[in-house]
Amino acid sequence: MRGVANIIFDFDGTLSDSREDIASAQLWVLERLGVTGVTKETLFPHIGKSLQETFGELLPSSLHSRIPEAVELYAEYYPPRSLVTTSLFPGVRETLEQLTGCGKKLAIASTKRGSGLIRAAGHFGITQFFVQLQGSDNLPYKPDPALLLKILRDQHWDPRETLMVGDTLYDILAGRRAGLATCGVTYGALSEQEMRLAGPDHLISRFRDLLDLIENHQGRTS
Repeated sequence: MRGVANIIFDFDGTLSDSREDIASAQLWVLERLGVTGVTKETLFPHIGKSLQETFGELLPSSLHSRIPEAVELYAEYYPPRSLVTTSLFPGVRETLEQLTGCGKKLAIASTKRGSGLIRAAGHFGITQFFVQLQGSDNLPYKPDPALLLKILRDQHWDPRETLMVGDTLYDILAGRRAGLATCGVTYGALSEQEMRLAGPDHLISRFRDLLDLIENHQGRTS
């Protein structure tokens, strides 16, 4: 049995509450393309998916030829407005500080592009807590484990000593496919019931609960 030495976090919905900013940008794109009657709340579960998949699900089939246009519109609209209402979830900064203070190594694996991830982490003053900020540039999106596997390779981390923490089914699947123990959070994109259906090894309702989980977690059988 091995304990947790390393933790990989998703960003949006796990460390930061960016639902309003992301959903507002998606809603703006949909309205530009003539899609009405959609509320921001119905867009929250789509956060964490690739833009192509998101607009493929949100646009009617008659507008699927305009998915590239939707992606381009979003990419132009969102970055300047990405941090207007976004904030860290309660306890994130303090918990990250405690985890690094007791010797845990931390990284982020995000669907965001690397530049956006670096900008957001810097905005919140949490960059120093992470040994790697891994964006999705030129890599497959989760649930493909490529982002996580790159971090494992770059940092020479043992998967048996590494925990993946995220708020979506894709985070959990990516962690599982990378051979990691997984922890789902219930304050992000999915409800507790929906997150339980994703089948994570652990579940927390507050970010600070991660401290107790790490202390008690004995890892997976090697």
